[in-house]
Amino acid sequence: MITGILQNTPSWVWGIFILLLVLGLLQTRRRSVSRILVFVLPLVMIPLSFSTIAITFGVKPLPVIAWAAGIAASLVLNGFVFRAPAGVRFQRGKFEIPGSWIPLALMMTIFLARFVIGVTRAVNPALVGTDAFAAIVSAILGFCSGLFAARAIKTISAQRATA
Repeated sequence: MITGILQNTPSWVWGIFILLLVLGLLQTRRRSVSRILVFVLPLVMIPLSFSTIAITFGVKPLPVIAWAAGIAASLVLNGFVFRAPAGVRFQRGKFEIPGSWIPLALMMTIFLARFVIGVTRAVNPALVGTDAFAAIVSAILGFCSGLFAARAIKTISAQRATA
């Protein structure tokens, strides 16, 4: 069954996978980024995750609330527990961000969640319509995309710390 799923996956899906893999691997290296680039991932991932739940489940209370709860949970957890990314410095108008595997893990989780939705639609479409599936997938997508926002907020705070 798994071989059939992988063989029947459209080639463009693998292209997106490779693109996300490369982008995620680039995040594992120390880099210097502008203020605008700090917000690129959250500005892409949050609308992407919301559009996924809207297209898959509709703009209904349960998936939207689960998605928003995922975002809220990620903001709270990053603010009080994870505190990532650590070691960011603001110098000469740029943010020096240490490499991290977290963005790659988040990108792969979002990709996998969307892949699971597609496979489930093909294999067991009735499952996609259940409240539990909608809530779990929506919360995962909200949490992951929310962590991108939380990391951007934490990064920007490095500028205030040096001011």
